[in-house]
Amino acid sequence: MAYWPYPAQGPSPKSVQLTANPTSAVQESALLDRAAAFPKFQSLSDLSAENLREISITHGVEFATALLYNRVKRSPPHSDFINKIEQEPPSLFKTARRDVCVAVVPAAFYKQAPNAGGDGKVVLEAANHLGFGAELIPVSSTGTLEENANSILDWLAKHNNQKVILVSLCKGGADVKFALGRPNAWENFRNVSSWINICGILNGSPVAEWLLGSRPRFFIAWLYCKCRGHNLGFIRELQCSPSGPLSRPLKLPASIGLINIVGFPLKRHLTNRFMRLCYQRISSLGPNDGGMLLAGLCSLPGVIYPVWGADHYLRPESRARQIISTLLQHLAAAGSWEEPYSGHEIPAIDRNVQTTSA
Repeated sequence: MAYWPYPAQGPSPKSVQLTANPTSAVQESALLDRAAAFPKFQSLSDLSAENLREISITHGVEFATALLYNRVKRSPPHSDFINKIEQEPPSLFKTARRDVCVAVVPAAFYKQAPNAGGDGKVVLEAANHLGFGAELIPVSSTGTLEENANSILDWLAKHNNQKVILVSLCKGGADVKFALGRPNAWENFRNVSSWINICGILNGSPVAEWLLGSRPRFFIAWLYCKCRGHNLGFIRELQCSPSGPLSRPLKLPASIGLINIVGFPLKRHLTNRFMRLCYQRISSLGPNDGGMLLAGLCSLPGVIYPVWGADHYLRPESRARQIISTLLQHLAAAGSWEEPYSGHEIPAIDRNVQTTSA
């Protein structure tokens, strides 16, 4: 991962990131225009998991993805936040903010696959470049929710004299959610001012259900973990089960602002072969990023920052660095600490998604 010179400002408010192929770019532009003009489901709240699944069947999953992307971008408070971020002036602060620590909770297998994008290196580089303190919370790359939640709470307890911006990736979001649900956990989170959730599988992933849903796939997953000394238990925890450990609602302290950065890819945007396979397998359930269903966005607290063409780890990396840099600058601006983008809770998993096998 090469060092990237950070831009003077965030993404252009009127630009849409499209693929580099000119033909595909024209097709994607037409797709986004068609979604914007679609007369039905004008409100984001109208796009339930069931509706998005039906749209995917009738109009195709790519159209459903573009429609959800459009409705997020134009629905307050998300639209207000998106415009505010994209119109931020450059160089919001001049001095280092070592009193603020950006703490990263990485994805699963971040040690075994450091180049996959789940190790948080992009976030740590952005934080260091901007003068923040930055640390990776040493969770286990194949740890259970309980194990990793304990690691998060222990780390927060040892850094209670700093203002903390928490950043999680993929399963790291599930680990943070589980940690917040532990008894007396909010005391450990009292210095966390913001949580940036990057493509977090807060309610589980149908990919886990698909991996464990047949004997051949289960055996391959078991063998992969067994040969590397890992326990398959953490994958079981990520299944979308009504009684699973992630089925409980997320409850946030009022002092924590939640920003959800979510990729909206089409299949052609995914460069990883396994992620393309996952995307294809769960597309019958609706729009997804190769790791989670995007229907869950409709019930997330906080604000959503959608990224067209980005995958489950927010790649391509150059754009991820740009977005992270801009958000951190925004949070460091005067007054941002006192204006959290928070919500009360995420409802339990959508039953329509939950009971449909991937």
